[in-house]
Amino acid sequence: MGETDVTFRRLLRVLPRPILQLAFPDRQLEALGALDPSVDRARMRTADNLFRVRDGSTEGAVHVEVERDWRPEIPRRMFEYASAAVAATELPVWSVVVLLRPGGRPPLGTGVYRIPGLNGDAFVFRYEVVPLWQLDARQMRAQLGLQGAPFCVAMRGSGEELVRELAHDVHTDVALSARDRQTTMQLLYLVTAAILGSETAKRIFHMESIIQDPNVQELVREWEDKGRVEGRVEGRVEGRVEGRVEGRVEGRVEGRVEGRVEGRAEEARSLLYKVLALRSLPVPPDVRARIDGEPDVTRLEAWHDAAVTAGSIGDVFQDG
Repeated sequence: MGETDVTFRRLLRVLPRPILQLAFPDRQLEALGALDPSVDRARMRTADNLFRVRDGSTEGAVHVEVERDWRPEIPRRMFEYASAAVAATELPVWSVVVLLRPGGRPPLGTGVYRIPGLNGDAFVFRYEVVPLWQLDARQMRAQLGLQGAPFCVAMRGSGEELVRELAHDVHTDVALSARDRQTTMQLLYLVTAAILGSETAKRIFHMESIIQDPNVQELVREWEDKGRVEGRVEGRVEGRVEGRVEGRVEGRVEGRVEGRVEGRAEEARSLLYKVLALRSLPVPPDVRARIDGEPDVTRLEAWHDAAVTAGSIGDVFQDG
């Protein structure tokens, strides 16, 4: 979330209503479905999410970006995504950036990004900013309903006790459809790790009633397979979900065939390539040769962990 996790984007696509309520509390926007977020394939620009909505008799699109905290480059990127989305969908587009943590100097409410022209501004782009930490968690829980529970984790007054309550409510509420319960539980798991830390998430979701939830188990398996750290929410349950093959003990990149150094290195390479692909980081021939020729498991693991947050392929290999 910043450059948001692929899993997070996919899950959010299923539950647009809480985002729409947070961004446009005074409007009754009806979500009509997800649009293709690859708004500019030529320049490889993909928004976090793009939803078709109805506002009264008017249809439009809502472009959503979820960020950990505010950064100066966000307004320009929002403008580029939104303008590409207008061209791709031929719909009016409203843009929203949701901030999970304090940081930087975000605009209050509506942000404005101006593109200067010869005689004044050539473009004036407006976007909505939702700083979750400024909202009251329990109040918004009542307004948003259980589908909004994951976002409440990032709000004021949240903590381990509230997350336990939310997890229990999502797990037991029969009013939620099976799909909504699955998505809400998984998003709650993911945001808890991002905001409160992986150890806290591990404590909460290892409660007997929660860890047996097949939705949690599915997400744990997914993150283990991707070999993620802090973004996989240590979704590893000590590297094993109920007696899983020990090739992934403690869910780290080790994925080792016990006792064989070559097997460990090969597994580490495989997981590194998966993360690079998920992050859409290009792997030119010289980089591929370097990875394939590296026998040291520790170094391969370090590259893997760097790839989780790297801004470019060069950032992965800063260790030399």
